Amino acid sequence: MKKIVFTILIVLILLFLTVTANAFDGRRKGFILGFGMGPGLTSFTQKTYFGYYIKKDRENKGAIMTDFKIGYAPTDFWEIYYTSKVSWFGRGNVTIGNGLEALGASYYFKPAAPSPFIAAGFGYSTWTQPFESHPPDTWFGFGLFAGGGYEFSRHWSVEGYLSWAQPMIKKSGIETSFNVWSLKCTINVLGY
Repeated sequence: MKKIVFTILIVLILLFLTVTANAFDGRRKGFILGFGMGPGLTSFTQKTYFGYYIKKDRENKGAIMTDFKIGYAPTDFWEIYYTSKVSWFGRGNVTIGNGLEALGASYYFKPAAPSPFIAAGFGYSTWTQPFESHPPDTWFGFGLFAGGGYEFSRHWSVEGYLSWAQPMIKKSGIETSFNVWSLKCTINVLGY
């Protein structure tokens, strides 16, 4: 058994070294890793079901947006990746993190910068209060995003996205959900 585990470990290390040896060569094709940050707007309504629905008025919040991306580009035009897009805003005395963990894809119109691109993805959404000493439960639901941007220089882009999420929680027969829309504009750096 130890030989099998050791062999698998060696194969994975060699595979990783092969992939990373071709990574960050200045071409989009290959391994990608990126991060972005910028301003945004998050708009949401809260709905609670006690046997009947109670819906609160829509709230609009200015937010700081973060965007993380890791994946693979099979060509200089296409990227396929995991992304974490989070809207950080204050509500009362707490900081809310409304996130979208998604499988996404981007299509660039040119093989090298400068180039416009479009992107879309879907996954699960979260609603949490991560900085509280005893944070309440994280809420989960479905979410998606669409948008695009412009890679104005190799590795640097400005991006805009519209995302929708519906995180919810059910406890003691009471179901509460949020219907969240976020508009994001970020400056991103992407290693490839």
